[in-house]
Amino acid sequence: MFKELLSKIDAKLLRRFGYYFGGLALGVVAVTYINKQKGTTFNYGPTARVLSQIRLKDTLKISDKAKEVLKQYHLDSLDIQYVLHKGDWNRDKSHVHQKPCPDYWIDATIGKKINDKVIRNDFSFIIERCEYTATITDIKVN
Repeated sequence: MFKELLSKIDAKLLRRFGYYFGGLALGVVAVTYINKQKGTTFNYGPTARVLSQIRLKDTLKISDKAKEVLKQYHLDSLDIQYVLHKGDWNRDKSHVHQKPCPDYWIDATIGKKINDKVIRNDFSFIIERCEYTATITDIKVN
């Protein structure tokens, strides 16, 4: 039965499918390469869009209250970057319709090695996103 089906399929049609899928594969490779060179990201989910909007602000400020928590838990700029790339946006606690600057709660688990022990803590970063700046106003430890 399979041989009968193959005999009915024209060789030209098979060649056309080969050209199509070959061209499609080359196109996907080319678009992927170009997007990596340009640094293009595809933020489809709401969490990815929120984090991207915060990262793209001109300046990121840190309040004195947040600086104390950063110092207390030995957090640095790499940890903040980790939160802004891999954190989870908590929609329930955020005030996205607040004017003029909405605030967003970004949850993340950060592990630090202190005295040969890895200590993991759950943090909630409260970030106020204004037109040109984003400010970490507070950091809650869960």
